[in-house]
Amino acid sequence: MNILITGARSGIAYQVGMMLAKRGHHVYLTTHTNQEAIALHNKVKELPYHIVCFKLDITLDQDRHLIDALDLDVLINHAGIGIGGSIVEMNLDGVRENFEVNVFSSFALLQLAYQNMRKKKKRGKILVMSSLASMLPMPFLGSYCASKAAISTIVFALKQELKMIDSKIQISLIEPGAYRTGFNQVMIQNKEVYLFKDSSFYHKRKEINAWQEKVFSYVEKKNLDSIVRRIVKEVEKPKSKFKIRAPFWQRVGVKLYLLFFR
Repeated sequence: MNILITGARSGIAYQVGMMLAKRGHHVYLTTHTNQEAIALHNKVKELPYHIVCFKLDITLDQDRHLIDALDLDVLINHAGIGIGGSIVEMNLDGVRENFEVNVFSSFALLQLAYQNMRKKKKRGKILVMSSLASMLPMPFLGSYCASKAAISTIVFALKQELKMIDSKIQISLIEPGAYRTGFNQVMIQNKEVYLFKDSSFYHKRKEINAWQEKVFSYVEKKNLDSIVRRIVKEVEKPKSKFKIRAPFWQRVGVKLYLLFFR
């Protein structure tokens, strides 16, 4: 199969791409910048797999249309960002950026991939990256969590729409828990931009940082294997599951929290 993965410089997307390539698929690994694409190409060029690396900034219309020339069987819509900050003090530009990348640009690429597959009368799969954080928003990560909740809602609605027309194109929602990829640490750090001296939270900033770091140190899973293998399995199955969630204990923990505490 021809499989394209966005935001594949590192982490979950990169490992999924490598596993799929090892299993004989033709994989396109795309990145946010040209520099990242070159670095990724140099990293994989000696490997005996079918891997092509190039820049695909999902916020740019011309970059999104690069997929028009590809005969894709599968799109894994993984690219996303996380900007932290307090709901009452975060600059709206940061909120807009979370939504522009995680929701609007992801949505635009999804639409394009679907239409390309439909015109070619292909059976295809589109897998969209959300997060368990869409159901369990955290303090100072509210904007990011809201963007993931929005994309989850969009994909849930799309599933019902495609069911009504017996579409040959399958849609799946990937909702991983907390994994140690460095992504969460970036959000902890970049919220500091909004903790200015006049902030309501400035005097508590050290405690807030320590609390966030402690929470993630407890819950983050270091090994990505559980989610990587789940995604690869669903890509290769004739009939994919709609919801792809891992690790198991975080998935169960979120359900229990929603059942008893919210």
